[in-house]
Amino acid sequence: MIKGIGVDLVDKSRINDIYFKHGLRFENKILSLKELEELSAKNDSNKISYLSNNFACKEACSKVLGKGFSNGIKFKDIEVLRNSDGGPFINLYGEASVLAKNLEINNIHVSITDSKESSIAFVIGESL
Repeated sequence: MIKGIGVDLVDKSRINDIYFKHGLRFENKILSLKELEELSAKNDSNKISYLSNNFACKEACSKVLGKGFSNGIKFKDIEVLRNSDGGPFINLYGEASVLAKNLEINNIHVSITDSKESSIAFVIGESL
């Protein structure tokens, strides 16, 4: 049963501006240690895409949970990683994990697409 859906669109130029203004502070604010490892393997031209895609996923996932980042969820509570085939998956920690349990969400599906200008993420939370 679907318990929540979320979608988010991010302009890469916005992420680029934030990244070049704040650099490592921005990375450390929104990415988990595992995400930082994935980011470090990217060349400079792919870093903005990675950051933008993950940012969109985190925003979409926060919508699935019915709360925004100003309401108790931290960016690091939502971890977006890639499997060996490059497919994204989400791990939840902290307040995001608590909210998912309260909503009986035990499976999360995520899809990301991006272009030169933007990233879009679609997330579905379901119970089995």
